[in-house]
Amino acid sequence: MFSALQTSAVKAAIRANELGKASPYALSFAKLGSSGASFGVFQGDMHANPAIRTVLQQVLHAAAMDGAAITRIVGVLSAPCPNGNPLSPQDAQHVNNALVAPAGAALVDAMDAQLLQTVLTHVQQAVDAAAIRSWTLADVALLYIALWSNMTGAPGQLCAWIGGQTIFGVAPPHGPIVVEADLQTYLSAQSYFQQHPANFIHFKQSVAAGAALFQPTAMV
Repeated sequence: MFSALQTSAVKAAIRANELGKASPYALSFAKLGSSGASFGVFQGDMHANPAIRTVLQQVLHAAAMDGAAITRIVGVLSAPCPNGNPLSPQDAQHVNNALVAPAGAALVDAMDAQLLQTVLTHVQQAVDAAAIRSWTLADVALLYIALWSNMTGAPGQLCAWIGGQTIFGVAPPHGPIVVEADLQTYLSAQSYFQQHPANFIHFKQSVAAGAALFQPTAMV
C-alpha cells in the first residue's frame, strides 16, 4: 500500500485541484454536465453519488433541520445544477452553517476519509497493472492517477494503457518506470482536457502542490 507521505500528497493534490483555497465545509457547484451540488475535499457529487446525498441528510439532521426541509433541499441539490446554486440565500446559508458546524464537519471528514480510500484503491490498480510488467510508477505519476480517478472513477482504460495497450491513440509508456511525462501525454489526449485546456493547466499545478511534499525540507 501507500506510505503516509504518499497518502498526504494525494490528498493535498486533490484538495488543490478540487477546492483551491475554498472550504470543504460549504456547497460547491461545478456547473458541468449533469453535476449536482458537491462538498468536501473530494467534492463528492450529489447527483452522481447517492452516498453523498445521505451524508448531507445526516449533516442537516445533526443541525436539527426540519425533515420536510431536508427532503426538499437534498432533492434540489441532487438534481443537475448547470446554473449553480438553486437554493434561496436563506436555505444556502442554513446548509453551509450545518456543514461547517462541528457535527457536520465531522461527517464531512468521515466521508472524505472513505473517498480517499476509494481513490487509493484505484491508484493501487494502476500500480498492480505496472507490476505485471515488472514496472513501477513514480510518486508524481501516482498523483496524476489519483486526481484523474477522483474525477472519473476506476481507471480501467488507464490501467490497460499502462499494461501495454494503445488507448485514445496514445502508445503505452516505455517503462520500466512510468513517469510524469507519460501521464501528461495520456491525459492530454482525453476529450475532457482537450475541450477544457485551462483545466489541464490547473490539474498539473495541483499535482505540483501535492508533489511538493516529496521534496526534502531545505536545511537552514
